Amino acid sequence: MAEVMAGAATVDCRDRETRDINREIKRLIGEGAKEIRVSNPAGRHALAVALKVPDVRIEFDGPVGWYGAGMNFGPHIVVKGNAGWGLAECQMDGRVEVHGHVGSGAAASIRGGLVYVEGDTGARAGIAMKGGVLVVGGSVGYMSGFMMQRGAMVVCGDAADGLGDSMYEGTIYVGGTIAAPGADAEEKEMTEDDGVFLKETLSPFGIDASSFDFTKIESGRRLWNFSTKEPELWKTAL
Repeated sequence: MAEVMAGAATVDCRDRETRDINREIKRLIGEGAKEIRVSNPAGRHALAVALKVPDVRIEFDGPVGWYGAGMNFGPHIVVKGNAGWGLAECQMDGRVEVHGHVGSGAAASIRGGLVYVEGDTGARAGIAMKGGVLVVGGSVGYMSGFMMQRGAMVVCGDAADGLGDSMYEGTIYVGGTIAAPGADAEEKEMTEDDGVFLKETLSPFGIDASSFDFTKIESGRRLWNFSTKEPELWKTAL
């Protein structure tokens, strides 16, 4: 068993089950650990989930699998590698950083906090976001921002088809090209406040917002209430 020394501890995942690893992390936090290094995660799924602990940093030295860092409220989680589907799903608060690429559904349904992906994400990044911020240093896949309700998504690279499809509220910024916006997703005029937000959001990751020509996407609000006057719009949405 790992021990807490000066507020720090290390968990080795080698030859251990996911449930045992997560119990070990929670035990160490309960004993006062503020810095936890997790070695040899080897793509295991659902690591470091359901943690309600502020001021704790958990660093994974290697890739994690599906649904890592989900349903958390408070911790700062860093992944030095890639991550699978569903990263940080339903995060309430806290911060997740992935220094690699992430699969589909990154930051789905988050309500708060920040999720940062240094590389690319797969399809449906940021779907059903209800708050918080998702920053993607690379590009996002198909239907990202689908049914977004609140929050902000910042994509420094390109966005595939269906960006912001059926989004209700929230804002998406894209620094590269947009293959095609989704149903009722419209380009809006950038404001001075948008520029300030982008600068403050990206600078902690060493990204210069002024080096991008961002496009701002928000809801056109035509899907807020059902109308028979635009049947084609509703067909694409449904």
